Amino acid sequence: MYKKILVPLDGSALSERVLPIAKLLAGSLGSSIELLFVVSKSAEGIPKEIKSQAREDGDDYLKKIVKRLTEDSGTTKISYSVKTGHPASKIIESAESKKKTLILMSSHGYSGVQRLLLGSVASKVVQATSTPTLLIPANAKNPEGNLVEFKRMIVPLDGSKLAESVLSHAIGLCKSLDMEVILVRSYNPNFPGSSVRMHDVSKIVHDSAENYIRAKAEELQKKGLKKVSYQVLLGRAGEQITDFAIETPNSLTAMCTHGRHGIGRWMLGSVTNDVIHCSEEPVLVIRGVD
Repeated sequence: MYKKILVPLDGSALSERVLPIAKLLAGSLGSSIELLFVVSKSAEGIPKEIKSQAREDGDDYLKKIVKRLTEDSGTTKISYSVKTGHPASKIIESAESKKKTLILMSSHGYSGVQRLLLGSVASKVVQATSTPTLLIPANAKNPEGNLVEFKRMIVPLDGSKLAESVLSHAIGLCKSLDMEVILVRSYNPNFPGSSVRMHDVSKIVHDSAENYIRAKAEELQKKGLKKVSYQVLLGRAGEQITDFAIETPNSLTAMCTHGRHGIGRWMLGSVTNDVIHCSEEPVLVIRGVD
């Protein structure tokens, strides 16, 4: 599964909210944890001594985090590094230096206007990296108002092999964390044009979607997953998946960055993008392979 969990931190409490999740995943998967602090290289005209001080401050900050995690993380191996450069580039570089890495980060780490900064970093990482990335929205909570728990995994599928490539990750995580898998297939009934037989056409499309998703659920059960269910959603995919995730507490949505070849790739890419930016629940993003 994942041998290393890379956790980018920026010194904010919001970015640190993923640390309990990192401990949970590392303990369940037998992974190590690597903390990363990036001193931005973009600030021009800053004296070298100040940049050097920023690196020292980053080092001290991560040492304190490591000490805190080590006290209650059992035998989990925890390391850290401080780098200088463009945050997204350094995160991707660190993640891709070792195979079977999972990037775990808050979707933003500041409040107010500054929220857009780490939000931008997270967006750049998801778009550019080939490493699986788990994004935790700052407002991801369980029904009691505490940090979200991982009890259910929502896996949207569109009928393509590329979209189904997320299933190997889903199987591994769900077995390790004892999560329920909920497969989702959505379809939009708003076909071009109009017809007196539109109701019949819509039913055919619905039945096809349900037959497909039911067959995939049966395949997962044969592979050893005990808690598997499925849903067919009616409407625009991005909206329906996001709403379904909100209605499903303690859930994690796992998606590919794209699910078709050629122009069709943009379709699932757009859906994934919608879910990432609108979901209040964690989203695991896996890059599909052409």
